[in-house]
Amino acid sequence: MNPVIRYYGWSALGIEAEPGTLYFDPFYRHYCGASWFGLEDFANASVVCATHGHEEHYLDIPSVVARSGADVVGTKAVCDYLAWRNKVPRERLHPMQPFTPADVKGYRITTFNWKHRDINLWKALTKAVFHGNATQLSWAWSSATNAPFYSDYTGFHVELPSGLTILNYNEGFNTKMTDAEIQDLGKRVRTDVLLAGMQLSFMDDVARGALALKPRMVVLYPPHEHFHAMMGVTSRPWPEFKAAVEKALPSAKVIIANPGDAIDAVTGEVTARRAERSAA
Repeated sequence: MNPVIRYYGWSALGIEAEPGTLYFDPFYRHYCGASWFGLEDFANASVVCATHGHEEHYLDIPSVVARSGADVVGTKAVCDYLAWRNKVPRERLHPMQPFTPADVKGYRITTFNWKHRDINLWKALTKAVFHGNATQLSWAWSSATNAPFYSDYTGFHVELPSGLTILNYNEGFNTKMTDAEIQDLGKRVRTDVLLAGMQLSFMDDVARGALALKPRMVVLYPPHEHFHAMMGVTSRPWPEFKAAVEKALPSAKVIIANPGDAIDAVTGEVTARRAERSAA
């Protein structure tokens, strides 16, 4: 069977392959009015990769790791936090430095840094208090106290035993990412499948990222659709992101993932799995 990429909403994606199931940022709790999956959907985790310490990326990692016994790959900050706060055994934690590959449970993993769009947690907390926005206040306070918010922003290049390579740039495709940085990444690693977050109006940034990395398949996913709705922010329509990538890289197969979609990592065939959103 070919490896499968499955999308769980938010930034939660899984790679189902021969070594076991690898997850990026597994997240399932009811949050910002949306929930599609539960803890048992991630119980088969073999490896968990944490891109950074913002709560909608991080908060469910400890419970997934406790339930599954998975190893964790991330920055030293993330690994130290899991060891301290959640008592995850050190032997299951793999703190990594950029461009220093490691073999973890059958996967060859290389990390790299990306830049987050500007966000000031303390400014957000002050603004939420001033405007009396309880939801924003809850987010800012939780981010400051329940997750390693200060962790570096990390992307993952994963090589499977078959030689297939999958790169997750997460939400790093934005105006802070320079052409030189992504071109350097493209020279360092070979990418067959690119996983790319799409949000706000960063269509051109996603497109130039895809052009620099030259994958044969691009899987687009919305990491913050419901979070932005809670904040009163809107993004450009998802088909505009797809069109921008297709224009920049006509040879690539471009797919917009919906929660529950399973994507054949070789053929690009999409199989929809039932994923019912529950609303607050």
